[in-house]
Amino acid sequence: MNKRLQLSTKARTLHALRPLLSLASVKPVYLSTVGDWLRGSESVVRDISKTFSGKSVIVRSSVTNEDSLSSSCAGRYQSVANVAADSATALHEAINRVVASYQSEDPDNEFFVQEQLHGVKCAGVVFTRDLDTLAPYYVVNYDDHSGLTDSVTAGFSNGLKTYVRFKQSPHPPETEDLKQIIDAAAEVEAIVGNDALDIEFAFTTSQELYVLQVRPIVREAKPQPVQSEIFGSYLEKMHRKIQKLNGPHPGLHGNQAIYSVMTDWNPAEIIGIKPRKLALSLYKELITDAIWAYQRDNYGYKNLRSFPLLVSFMGLPYIDVRASLNSFVPAELDPTLTGKLVDYYIDRLVESPADHDKVEFNIVFSCYNLDLASRLKRLLSHGFTELELDRIKYSLLDLTNTIIAPKDGRYRQDLARVSHLERRFTEITSSSLPLIDKIYWLIEDCKRYGTLPFAGLARAGFIAVQFLKSFVDLQIITAEELDAYMNSLNTVAKQLSSDLCEYRCNQVSREIMEQRYGHLRPGTYDILSRRYDENFDSYFTKTTEPSKDLPRARFEFSEVQRRAIQDRLHENGIHASFDDLMLFIKEAIEGREHSKFIFTRSLSHVLVLLEHLGSRIGLSREEMSSVDIKTVIDQYGSLSHLDLGDILRGDVERNRDAYDVTRLIRLPQLITSESHVYDFHLSRTEPNFITQRRVSELVVLEDEILNQDLSRRIVFIRSADPGYDWLFSRNIGGLVTMYGGANSHMAIRCAELSIPAVIGCGEKNFESWSRSRMLEIDCTNRLVKVPSDLPS
Repeated sequence: MNKRLQLSTKARTLHALRPLLSLASVKPVYLSTVGDWLRGSESVVRDISKTFSGKSVIVRSSVTNEDSLSSSCAGRYQSVANVAADSATALHEAINRVVASYQSEDPDNEFFVQEQLHGVKCAGVVFTRDLDTLAPYYVVNYDDHSGLTDSVTAGFSNGLKTYVRFKQSPHPPETEDLKQIIDAAAEVEAIVGNDALDIEFAFTTSQELYVLQVRPIVREAKPQPVQSEIFGSYLEKMHRKIQKLNGPHPGLHGNQAIYSVMTDWNPAEIIGIKPRKLALSLYKELITDAIWAYQRDNYGYKNLRSFPLLVSFMGLPYIDVRASLNSFVPAELDPTLTGKLVDYYIDRLVESPADHDKVEFNIVFSCYNLDLASRLKRLLSHGFTELELDRIKYSLLDLTNTIIAPKDGRYRQDLARVSHLERRFTEITSSSLPLIDKIYWLIEDCKRYGTLPFAGLARAGFIAVQFLKSFVDLQIITAEELDAYMNSLNTVAKQLSSDLCEYRCNQVSREIMEQRYGHLRPGTYDILSRRYDENFDSYFTKTTEPSKDLPRARFEFSEVQRRAIQDRLHENGIHASFDDLMLFIKEAIEGREHSKFIFTRSLSHVLVLLEHLGSRIGLSREEMSSVDIKTVIDQYGSLSHLDLGDILRGDVERNRDAYDVTRLIRLPQLITSESHVYDFHLSRTEPNFITQRRVSELVVLEDEILNQDLSRRIVFIRSADPGYDWLFSRNIGGLVTMYGGANSHMAIRCAELSIPAVIGCGEKNFESWSRSRMLEIDCTNRLVKVPSDLPS
């Protein structure tokens, strides 16, 4: 094809495409201008009635500024569907509604009419490049259940699917329908000579594919598109890497490798799915390279020391789920049963990928609780024997008893280590050590006395919550009583809210608030995230209405409940009394939050010192975010012939270039095959609903939270990072996060404060719900309703 079709208005583009398409169709277009309508509407109506006699039609907008390279105005103007072509009154009303939506009498603006599609089995939109980065992906967002043509564009469907495919993928599309859509999109790209298009389509039950609209993707303020060949070379390397990692490993059980952004230490929640190098390397250094495995081994689980938990695929952090699943098996289980159990876990996750952020709740047996025996029964239908169930049960019982022992439980040792970190922090920060030395020792101490005990207390906290949930499952207490108990605990979040209330009443000074909480930052590992003491007035404005729910609720188990729990403990072989167990539960949950609060002081100060180091050698805060922390700590105790500034500037340049690639790559939340490097469906993540409450309120988005009144509002943040604790001091009505698990920090905080929340709702739900001005969250019924679903 020598001459390219020039994209024009919506109507003219469709009309011109109609005779050129071979892999899809366009319904005939009747085009008119606003000028023609205003001069002779009766004539226009007669022409439409004659052209579409006996049919229903759709009247659609076609404004001169609607589909351009600088602005799409998508969804701004009206369309009216299912209009009877033989009804002059209906046509007049529909066209007037469409024209009125222009809010302009420009005579050159257009509208057009097409026959209404019927028998639609699938409809949606395909972008022929990534909408944000212009990376070479086909992104197909479609609805294959409602029979509507606008459910995707209108954003009101809760059953949408999204398929992402690298343009030069060596694998065929997942289905024949997707192949037909992508082939048709490629044909349109070739006809118009533009490979960055937004194409609306619809499939009918007779397997006919129709193009409903073609417009260019707006390119302003976006990077220059990368060539598919160059981008493909990166994906090919990643494909080979995952293929190699998928093979058997002599130190691991499991029939295949799986990678997830949200399983076990949840990098998506803490550092995000595309962190800069400093945040990623700090997270690996402080937790996922070694500390995670040391903690599991210390607590009686399988020894996975020397196995890194987090792998980086071109800068995208993923948890090695196979290593994680191995680490949840008690060390005393024999290798044969361990292998059988890990294979079972992997198979269940492949069958139920939506559980990848709930592995410990829905798949893994990692500790003992009062209903474990009944839950283990499901293994019988997967080839396990009663004897094997008993071996698993008693190994978990021994492990749990060791952890929760009243006098010398492993968690108590971790509680003691945390106070040691507080002392060491003061010693190091007040010393005259050079900057590099301070950074080195703060990190070393943070690992030994901070993240290691925190990992242990997080494990103890999980066990504590599992016991509480088993009380509910056994109907000893109700879900509401569980919420009340959680609300009775004394945590950092509660203390922060209490102190803030006193600060607003001038009973606590700003200096004290900054001294206590100034080290916190929303992005705990991100040097670009401002500390509380750097942005105090935005985080803790005195004009914000204090929370009315500050007093901590009192909760006491009844005598009947105490006896029921005590009897269950004795029957199950738990070596703790009711009082011992409840002390463990309280200390574990509160200790987990306190230890996090303490070790983040060291981490936050490391980021401050790194900023000072960068300032000395002429590197900005933004540039320092691209430094690998190993590059810095390697300078301790060594003398290089190179200048430190040159070393760090070279690191920044290399990592910035690498990050340019990282930002372009799209991968699924769960990788179960190397083919997912090239194409995949986004997972339909099952959100985690927190509390038994309901809230219906206005929405405030993440980029607005510092400038809006948050009182009683539903706040949307992408990451469930606990550095957003300050939100709880704003009397928020609810919380929605894109990432985060059922046992995440924010989930626990919301449970403690009785704030209804949807944690880890997934990319699709988050993007859809955040477009709504108001939302209703019904945690009891696990429902989120947008305004169109709400009763009038």
